[in-house]
Amino acid sequence: MRVRLIPCSAFLLLVSASLAQEPVSVEHHAVYRVIFNFDFRRTYVNADPVHFYGFRIGAQRDRDIIAVGFYGIGDAYIQPAVDLPGIGTRELRTNFDYAALTYERLLIDSKRWQVGVPVSIGLGNYRKSYVGDDRRIVPYSTNELVPLEATLHADYDLFWWIFVGAGGGYRYVLAADPEATRALSDRTYYLKVGLRVGEVVKRARKKLKD
Repeated sequence: MRVRLIPCSAFLLLVSASLAQEPVSVEHHAVYRVIFNFDFRRTYVNADPVHFYGFRIGAQRDRDIIAVGFYGIGDAYIQPAVDLPGIGTRELRTNFDYAALTYERLLIDSKRWQVGVPVSIGLGNYRKSYVGDDRRIVPYSTNELVPLEATLHADYDLFWWIFVGAGGGYRYVLAADPEATRALSDRTYYLKVGLRVGEVVKRARKKLKD
């Protein structure tokens, strides 16, 4: 997966600024819990299923979570024969990746279970290329995108330090090209596995003190 977006840095600065408003104190009962997880997503391009991969890092305070994530198609979405104006019928390849800032409100936050409603806004691009007569990949078009997504998910703690989860919802993509909006706006669902990084750090520091 290649995320080649300059705006990604803006997300990281925004998250860093939000976390810097109040210091994280592990000794004072961990005001913030750090979260890290990998996402394995199944979504759609032109109504065809594709695999998405990504990761997310964030912080939880009480029932509120803010996080930044990076996502992209694992392999290019291929259409074997597309009539391209002025070029002819070619094999068309599509890549789509983005960074997203997410706010999540937890509906349930028990010892083992978390159920929440994350909403996110992202920045990304949608790149098309085609296979030329000499079998080389030729860039065709690029569209900047703003994906908006809302889902419902549930996480389960396997152990104190690791959790698994699943969720689903809908993604709507804002783009200057209406074709990109139609192709990429669709339902999405995912599986994830993650680490309770804050809890790991807390216990490690306690052991070092002992």
